[in-house]
Amino acid sequence: MTEKKFLSCVLVEGILLTALGLAMLLLPKITTITFGLMLCLAFIIYGGYKAINAFMTRNYSRHFIFNIILGLILIATGVLLYMAPMFSLVLITSIIGVYFFLESISSMAFAVQNRKTLYFWWADIFVSIMQFLLGLIIIVGLPSTALWVIGVLAGINFLIAGMVMITMFVSTRYI
Repeated sequence: MTEKKFLSCVLVEGILLTALGLAMLLLPKITTITFGLMLCLAFIIYGGYKAINAFMTRNYSRHFIFNIILGLILIATGVLLYMAPMFSLVLITSIIGVYFFLESISSMAFAVQNRKTLYFWWADIFVSIMQFLLGLIIIVGLPSTALWVIGVLAGINFLIAGMVMITMFVSTRYI
C-alpha cells in the first residue's frame, strides 16, 4: 500500500469516527441502550460457543463439564441482563463510576509522590480532581446517569480519535 492510499484510509477512518462520535453524543441514550443489548448478545453467543465447544471436545478435556456449566452461566447471564436492561446499564455505569474514583486516587498519589521530579505535577492533581468529580456525578446520579454515561463517554472517545486522525492526515506533506 502506498503512503497516499494509507493516508486516504486514515482520513476516511477519521471522518467516520468523527461522524460516529457526533452521532453518539447527539443520541447518548440510543448508544447506551444499544451497548447494553450488544453486551447481552455477546454473553449469549460466547456462552453458547463455550458450551458447544466443550461438548464437542469432551474427549480431549477431563473437566469439560465445567466449561459446559460456564457456558450455560454465560447464556443465563446474557438472558437475565436482556430481560432487565436497566439493571445491566446501572451495573456497567456503576463500574465506570468506581473506576473514575479509583483512577483519581491513583493519579493523586502519583502526582504527590512525584512532585519533586515532575515539573507539571499539579496538572495531574487537576486531572485527579476532575476524575473524582466525574465519578461522583456518575455514582450520585444513578440510575438516571445509566441512560447517558456510556453513550457520552464512547461519543467523546470516537470524536477525539476521529479528530486526531484527521489532524494527522492534514499535517502530512501528501495533501
